[in-house]
Amino acid sequence: MEISNLKGTFDYGKTEMRRRNKIMQTLRETFERYGFNPLETPILNYKELLTYKYGNDAEIVNEIYKLKDQGDRDLGLRFDLTIPFCKYIALNRNEKMPFKRYEIGKVFRNGPVKHGRTREFYQCDVDIVGAKNINAEAELIKMAIETYVNIGIVPQIRIGNRELLIALINLVGAKNNIDEIIGIIDKVKKVSREEIFKNLSKYLSPEAASDLIKYLGFNVADLEKILPENNGLIELKKLFGLLGEMGVLNSCVFVPSLARGLNIYTGTVWEVFDKAGKFSSSLGGGGRYDKIITNFIDNGVSYPAVGMSFGLEPICAVLEQQNASVEKKSITDVMIVPFNIDCFAESEKLADKLRAKYNVSVWAGAEKVGKALEYANAEGIAEVIVIGENEIKSGSALIKNMATGKITAIPLK
Repeated sequence: MEISNLKGTFDYGKTEMRRRNKIMQTLRETFERYGFNPLETPILNYKELLTYKYGNDAEIVNEIYKLKDQGDRDLGLRFDLTIPFCKYIALNRNEKMPFKRYEIGKVFRNGPVKHGRTREFYQCDVDIVGAKNINAEAELIKMAIETYVNIGIVPQIRIGNRELLIALINLVGAKNNIDEIIGIIDKVKKVSREEIFKNLSKYLSPEAASDLIKYLGFNVADLEKILPENNGLIELKKLFGLLGEMGVLNSCVFVPSLARGLNIYTGTVWEVFDKAGKFSSSLGGGGRYDKIITNFIDNGVSYPAVGMSFGLEPICAVLEQQNASVEKKSITDVMIVPFNIDCFAESEKLADKLRAKYNVSVWAGAEKVGKALEYANAEGIAEVIVIGENEIKSGSALIKNMATGKITAIPLK
């Protein structure tokens, strides 16, 4: 047997896990500061549930890991956290609205693998259900900026609006194949102009395609002249006004072509990028999706929703590029070394006292003290205490600072 990981899956060692845990801790702390409640949903789901919002022909459906249980039921591993969240709301309709939640959990996609994109990865989602106005988008974007800065990344938030995009497509004469056209222009900044026109030619005349590309270069003031009553533009003006009042406008930019690809979005959408431009992939994104939960539950009640996802994998990739270090080399503050087996119980007693304030490891190796000190140095452990029979009798032990070499006597009590 060749021992290896599946393509797109990875083992993460202690250094990587400390970085990842620190990021997730920052996310949780920030989410909860903004009043979002933790939630956990199952990884295993019915396939019918997972394919609900897309249909069987969507690209994302082809990336679902599909399986059957012993009852021959069609199942799948979740590929995002949105549909499981819709299911949660459907099963818990007594939740008070607006309901704010966050979930950090693994998702799985059998898709292409590249730097920052894997097949087994964490998604970190926040959502607000029951909020109709643009305040919800403004709060999420503000929170996103704060979160990325706290992680160590200066973000750029690119903002668009799906209603505006549909209006521009209608303006050039297209009434059909709207989703296909949106999928093409959503890649305006990613592929060549020639390729964009070639793909648009399947649905638009050359003149219409040229006009559409021209409009996608307009600013808000120019777009107001050709679409004076467009609701998407009205929302964008309100949103950018709020972002300005909250002091985060310099982190945001209007991108008319942005649609985030998926037809689940009904209004404002955004994506997060590294402002320095050293990492090309999106670091997260979100938007308003007023119809998913509403149509999913289908009980005559409206469930307007807005949410976003923070990409743990690309965030880690950016921090690796920046050579961002973890605050401490080791999670262990103090290592206690029993001189022999007869001193182990006393070492554990001391460790229990210290664990009220510190992370403490008791040396488990059979080797003598010199080997333990060598280990502590290699692992970056700050302090080492040696406990022998003399120390137990005298009630005092020596603690060594591994960085300075300074040795200090401390009472065991």
